[in-house]
Amino acid sequence: MTAAKRRVTKTSEERQYLASSRREKVVEHLFLGELLRYLWVQRIAGVQVLKPEVDATGYDLVLQLGPVIRHVQLKSSMHDGRAAYQPVHESLEQHPSGCVVWMVLKDDLTFAGFRWFGGTPGKRLPALTDFRRARHTRANSLGIKTERRQTRRVPKSAYTDVSDMEGLAKKLFGRSLGGDGK
Repeated sequence: MTAAKRRVTKTSEERQYLASSRREKVVEHLFLGELLRYLWVQRIAGVQVLKPEVDATGYDLVLQLGPVIRHVQLKSSMHDGRAAYQPVHESLEQHPSGCVVWMVLKDDLTFAGFRWFGGTPGKRLPALTDFRRARHTRANSLGIKTERRQTRRVPKSAYTDVSDMEGLAKKLFGRSLGGDGK
């Protein structure tokens, strides 16, 4: 069996895990595409998307629509996954209107829904100090999984379920879309 053939025959679960960095980029582009398409169809113009060169300050994207500026940390998991929490960098609290968008994905990478952790536009993220510190996924030479500095485990129960892109856009931009963001 050739290497190319072996790559094709991996199970869906293996593929999701082994190609996680590639999948992360694909999902980020799909998210932005769906959000921008939704806004376009709603005749909402002027959204700006900024992407930091380095992911070191707790966010993956900055979205601006009118006066609303959102620092967004993107997370994802499969719809049948077992993720009970997502690690969130504490520096996200320092940004006005920081938020976490947890994308729930089907096997074909379409969105099964979203989970939201954040405040209304202009309000800070809920305090992260209420949550336990995250641990590294790999153990050190002593077999100990040490704590990750400035990273908290935000459990699924702290997130609000959002069923579709319309609801998520309202969470992100609130009154800028003509709704209250709730």
